[in-house]
Amino acid sequence: MKSLVSVALAVAVSFSTAAFADEAEKKDGKDPDRMICRSEPQIGSRLAKKKVCMTAQQWKEQRRLSRMEIDRTQSNRYVSGQ
Repeated sequence: MKSLVSVALAVAVSFSTAAFADEAEKKDGKDPDRMICRSEPQIGSRLAKKKVCMTAQQWKEQRRLSRMEIDRTQSNRYVSGQ
């Protein structure tokens, strides 16, 4: 009976240690694979919204590409009157 209790205690400790490690990773907030969901408005509607979920790394890449497109557009402006 004591061996059964000790096995159950060992299993409980191992599960709590694994759960603690997962919580520590979640609190870090630096995990590039964590999912982030945002609600974005749909074009053509004042009320409809679309839920977009991507990893943190994908959101970062999306921002980088958008910034590059804005910079490219602003640097290639058409100058009228020439």
